[in-house]
Amino acid sequence: MNDSNTSHLNKIFPLVREWRRHLHRHPELSGHEQESSRFISQILTQHGIEHETDIGGHGIVAWINRQAQGPDIAFRADFDALPLSDHKKTDYASTIPGVMHACAHDGHAAVLLGLAVTLAKNPEKLSSPIRLIFQPAEENGQGALAMLKDGIFKEPPAAIFGFHFFPQMEVGSARLHRQTFMAATEHFVITVKGRSAHACMPEKAVDAIQVAVHLILALNHLTTKNIDPIDPALISIGMVNGGTTSNIIADQVTLTGTIRTLSQEQHQRLHTALKRIVNDLPKAFEAEAEIKISEVAPALVNDPRLCEFMTDILSENRAISHFEDNGQPLLGGEDFARFAQEVPGCYIFFGCGNHERGIIHPLHSSLFDIDEKALDIALETTLAIALQSSEIIDVLNG
Repeated sequence: MNDSNTSHLNKIFPLVREWRRHLHRHPELSGHEQESSRFISQILTQHGIEHETDIGGHGIVAWINRQAQGPDIAFRADFDALPLSDHKKTDYASTIPGVMHACAHDGHAAVLLGLAVTLAKNPEKLSSPIRLIFQPAEENGQGALAMLKDGIFKEPPAAIFGFHFFPQMEVGSARLHRQTFMAATEHFVITVKGRSAHACMPEKAVDAIQVAVHLILALNHLTTKNIDPIDPALISIGMVNGGTTSNIIADQVTLTGTIRTLSQEQHQRLHTALKRIVNDLPKAFEAEAEIKISEVAPALVNDPRLCEFMTDILSENRAISHFEDNGQPLLGGEDFARFAQEVPGCYIFFGCGNHERGIIHPLHSSLFDIDEKALDIALETTLAIALQSSEIIDVLNG
């Protein structure tokens, strides 16, 4: 990176941190990101950056060098928060009770803002148009699909890049995976139906709670004993709801959870076994059950050509001291995968943990934080990608 780029980055880094902290203080849940969207739009407007708002809800698409010939390169960042109380003792902790940026989306959006402002200073250095996608509603898996339905890929980019900060990795580290990087993720709701009666007359009832307990045990057995351990899969139950009072045997219970798989083969096996258990097991108790499954995100599969390109960029960044170019996949879900289904995509993890400073808490923790040096590294990396957009297009064209 030349001296003029380095000089500008040194000026923009403090702003990126300030923007991240503003968003961190004012988090908004999926589908309710009005003020966050307005804040991002104001920054873009202040720097004369062309953009459109209210796409797929509160999404924003910004352009740099849009008039240039040829296909564009896209970057995506999410900016929604989680229903979680912030327990950090910092001056940028959430000011909204029960809502918190516990998944670093504030940092993602701040970096993309930094990239937009940096590129807008010298658009003549770009050989291709650059599209910057600020996506809402990642946490509920609806944002990417909504933006696609609103036509953001009517004219598709040549490639799209995304990233995530990851606290289990120390700041200064990076990871990508050349194949399936993150899991196909689905939500499910199982409804168990029994028959209610007074607690003193259990013979008159079909206890939906007891049936639900047996279902939970059977589902745990399914993922520990009935699948290929070389091809991981998870069924997690996050909510159990049933019963109305202590002396009435419950006639209905709902179990809500997620299914996570990396391969299509495992996905099919798990679905078949899951539906069989839900259909057959309750019958032994004279109960019945039904399951509804909804997709959150498909598996995130990186394009191997872009991974090869990214290996060179990440290896050349002196701020990155440790780089895994074929790291372990993660069973988390990420709706960036929907964009990567449409065009070649590449998703990167940047370490944001710092054990010495006590920045050790995982994603979705009420104590989550990042070492803000990770913001600088992500901005340097995305800038390097943007400045080599013509090389990316050459790689994809073979």
